[in-house]
Amino acid sequence: MARDIELQNQKKQEIVAYFNKLSAVMEFGVKKYTIAYCTAAAAQKFYLRPKTIETYIYR
Repeated sequence: MARDIELQNQKKQEIVAYFNKLSAVMEFGVKKYTIAYCTAAAAQKFYLRPKTIETYIYR
């Protein structure tokens, strides 16, 4: 059965939104989380590999 493109796009948008939310957290005027941490946290939350998260973010 073919994948539903609309569902794949929705999943990608949710992952990117979560990553951006973590990345935007500021504390004392500086970013609280590194890009590596945000990538790892998103990967853990969505049960994916960090490499997969990177392809979603940087594409």
